[in-house]
Amino acid sequence: MASKTLFLVLCLALFAIEVHGAKTFKAYRRKTAFFTAWQICRLYGGHLASILSAEENAMVESAIEAVGTFDGYWFIGGTDIGVEGRFIWIGLNMAINGAAYKNWNTGEPNNLNGNEDCIAMATGAKWIDIPCDSKLEGYVCAFGN
Repeated sequence: MASKTLFLVLCLALFAIEVHGAKTFKAYRRKTAFFTAWQICRLYGGHLASILSAEENAMVESAIEAVGTFDGYWFIGGTDIGVEGRFIWIGLNMAINGAAYKNWNTGEPNNLNGNEDCIAMATGAKWIDIPCDSKLEGYVCAFGN
C-alpha cells in the first residue's frame, strides 16, 4: 500500500510541475555565435534562455557556474535584430519592455558601433547587448515554460 501511495504522490508532483511549467536552465561551455546557439537549444528541445524574473536570472547564473567559473560572456535568448531597441525573447516571441523583468548592466543596452543586437549575460549576472556573430564563452538553454 505504501508503494502505491508513493507512486501516486510522485505522479501528482510530476503533473503539478508540468501544469505549472517549471523552467530549468542548462549552460553549455562552447564558443559559438547567437544563432548557432539558438539552433542547438532548439535541437535539444528547448530555447535560448528567456529570463522573466530575478529568480530565473539567479538560476541562469547558477547554471553557468555549474559548468565552471563564470568568466566571459554567455548568450541568453534576447535580441532586437528585427527592430532596433525593441528586444524580445526569441524562444517565446515575447517583448522585453515596460514592466518586464530586465537586468541590464550600467549603460546597457548601448548598441555600440550600431551592431549589438543580441543579449549576453556578463559577470555579476548583468545583461549586455553584443554583436550576434560574436563567439562567446557559451550559452544557456531553457527547458519547460
